[in-house]
Amino acid sequence: MDTEISNAQGYVYILQVKDINLPVCKIGVTTRTPYQRCAEINVSSTGDFIWEVAHYVAVNDCMKLEALVHQKLAPLRQKRREFFNLNPSDAYQALCSIMEHQDEFTLVDIIEPEQPEKPSVGVQKRHAQGVQRNSRANESYVELLDAFTNVLNIKGRPFGQLNKPYFGMSDGNEGVQWSTVVFTDTGKARMGVNLEGMKYANWPIASFLISELQNPELEAIKGNLSQPDEIFVRITRDAWQVTSRPFIVEEYIGGKEHALPEIDEMLWRSMLNESLGCLDETKRYRGRKSQEVTLANKQKNGEQKRVLPVSPHLYVWTEISMEKDISDNVKAGLAQLALVYEWIARQCL
Repeated sequence: MDTEISNAQGYVYILQVKDINLPVCKIGVTTRTPYQRCAEINVSSTGDFIWEVAHYVAVNDCMKLEALVHQKLAPLRQKRREFFNLNPSDAYQALCSIMEHQDEFTLVDIIEPEQPEKPSVGVQKRHAQGVQRNSRANESYVELLDAFTNVLNIKGRPFGQLNKPYFGMSDGNEGVQWSTVVFTDTGKARMGVNLEGMKYANWPIASFLISELQNPELEAIKGNLSQPDEIFVRITRDAWQVTSRPFIVEEYIGGKEHALPEIDEMLWRSMLNESLGCLDETKRYRGRKSQEVTLANKQKNGEQKRVLPVSPHLYVWTEISMEKDISDNVKAGLAQLALVYEWIARQCL
């Protein structure tokens, strides 16, 4: 939200994800221009898509109008965020409906916001070629995310950025999550079971680690899977710098990502103990522990070693095809990991 606003005239804007059609939008206010505000959001964003302006209106009381729109669309709002799980055009219709039934709002004349300058002809041509080349991939990406939300019957929560190496969608559950991710450089996709080192309800990652150390079930799970060699396990050490997670040399617990059959009882116990060591034992492991880590990207001041809060992050995944019937591929990926999801969720109790 634009912090300079105080019940003033200004813009209520609706942003959409750039270059790909997803049922998600951002609704906010600004007293400057929607294009300036959108540029700021894209610069400051650390974990969302790249945005562009879809719609906006200039009104006499933008704060109140935004509040009413947020209230009307509250069931579709992502927790603690100004993002909504619906198409920008539907959000705009909701905004217009409020304007039509509320006499207190009037359109005002503000200097028409200027869109960013158009690139030179050469740059435009290269951009157009890129869009044409990637249009088929973009369609399959949308189909994958739509299939993921439809098969699980969820709203879904997007993560990543289209201009970054990956983006995807999770079920948004506070604890064990289903997720799907696309790697834009290779065009490959994964289906995964995800458990982050987050508080959620009483630190489920801590419950999983303690339960699995006391009563390990991994070997039994491996024996019940039809294709264990197609499933991979990754436990990473997340270092926290406010809300961002810098890349660190000590990222992989157990040294690397492992194919499931590679993990024997000794390696698994070692990984679990190292993961538990990333949590604060004085709080019964319900909190992050501070450790010295090595920043992978050297800082401007030359600093590489830093003491930061850390937490373990478990991710189990299998690759899914982007060919043929993507909905069937999503169902197959979910079925392949169903026992894994049930195991992790059970050990979190």
